[in-house]
Amino acid sequence: MNILVTYFSQTGNTETVAKAICDECATVGTADLKRLKDITPNDMARYDFIFVGSPLHAGRLAAPMQEYLRQLRSTSGQKMAGFITHFAAAYPEQSMEGFAEPIKTACKKNGIEFRGCFDCQGALSERLHGVVQKKLNATDEAWAEMLSQMTGHPNAEDKDRARAFARKMMDANRPREDRPSTTT
Repeated sequence: MNILVTYFSQTGNTETVAKAICDECATVGTADLKRLKDITPNDMARYDFIFVGSPLHAGRLAAPMQEYLRQLRSTSGQKMAGFITHFAAAYPEQSMEGFAEPIKTACKKNGIEFRGCFDCQGALSERLHGVVQKKLNATDEAWAEMLSQMTGHPNAEDKDRARAFARKMMDANRPREDRPSTTT
C-alpha cells in the first residue's frame, strides 16, 4: 500500500503529528511524508491512502490546506483521513466535525472515501499570544492558565495517540484475515 502523509505547518505542531502518523504507516506500507507545498494534487494519484494535516487558523483549516483540498483530484479507490492541530485544550465534538468538514467535502466531491479525523493540541506561536488573548478577551490569569495547558504540546502522549489513530486507519484498511488478532 502506498501512503501519503502531507501537511501544512508553521510552528512545527502539525509536522510533529505528521511524523508520528507517517512512522506508524511505514510499518504496513510505503509511507511518504511531504510538506503540502512539495506535492501537487496530481502527485496524489499514486497513493492508496492519504493523510492531510493542518492547523486551525481562526477556527478553520489553514488557507493553504483549504486551497489544496479545492484542487484535489481522485483516482479510483483512494481513502483519506485528516489530522488537525489547535491551541485550545478541548473543543466540543461538534466543533471537530465542523473543522473536518472541508476534508469530507473534498472527499465526497472526488469520490474518495473519508475515514476519519484526528485532533491534537499544539502550542500557539508566541507572536500570536497577545492577539489571541485580546480576541478571546481573556484576563491575564485566564490566559496564563491557557498557556500552561498548551505548553509542551504535542507531547509524547499526543504522538502516541496520533500513531494509534494511524494504526486504526491502517487496520481498517486491511483485509480481515490480515488484521491483528484482538483475542487473548
